Amino acid sequence: MSWLVVARKDFEDSIRSRWLQGLTGLFVGLVALIAVVSLRLSTGGETISTNALLGANFMGLLSGTLVPLIALVIAYSAVTGERESGSLKLLLSLPHSRADVVFGKVAGRSAALSTAIIVGFVVPAVILALGPLSLDIVSYIGYTLLVALLMSVFVAIAVGWSAAAPSQRVALGGAIGLYFLFVPFWEIIQFPLQIAISALPEWVPVSGTAISNALFLSNPASAFRGLTNALLQGQLFAGETAGLQVAALSMLLFWLLAAPLVGLLVFQRRDL
Repeated sequence: MSWLVVARKDFEDSIRSRWLQGLTGLFVGLVALIAVVSLRLSTGGETISTNALLGANFMGLLSGTLVPLIALVIAYSAVTGERESGSLKLLLSLPHSRADVVFGKVAGRSAALSTAIIVGFVVPAVILALGPLSLDIVSYIGYTLLVALLMSVFVAIAVGWSAAAPSQRVALGGAIGLYFLFVPFWEIIQFPLQIAISALPEWVPVSGTAISNALFLSNPASAFRGLTNALLQGQLFAGETAGLQVAALSMLLFWLLAAPLVGLLVFQRRDL
């Protein structure tokens, strides 16, 4: 399993990275601060729901800004950085294929960042457990795992783009573009499309609702929000929206596999 060797080395290098250590510290600090502020805003010893806190405070921070940003910053140079430094030629001179390099880096950096996510959620869990909080440990762990999955998806997107990009400068520009596409600009892009969908004639075989759902779920951050909303409401893979939740999870897994695969197809034809 040659890709495991690449993944192990990339995991170790990522853990030692000052970028990752700094961003992990930022992540831990922000989520801990949110937990403290949320508890201080509670009054009269009232019991607070863990799900209410996650839904009201953590979700916008994690899925809207911080998680995609951290993943793209850490992973955009995964392949292009080594190609420009010359270390990629040395890596490929060993019994590693280009596929081993791409998927090994996805696995290694996803594991490193998922470790940071888990550490980041341990501190606020302790803080929340000490306050007037009804801690739903199952929902809390489930939410943490979904955040780690979202992080891994954006790592896969970044590594795939890094493998396809001709230079590190292009990789950086693409990572910035992907961040703005999926995070702040997605709703702006969807707005004219929603207007066009509402004007579709009746003879079109696909309903406007189905197209709207597909647009919503095609963004990994949106698919994540759909799953976490259902989790925090106690309706994960249950109720009337179970089909949409399965589609959301399928879309996240699709990005996790398809993004590095497309990058690999371009990388296979590129000269070192």
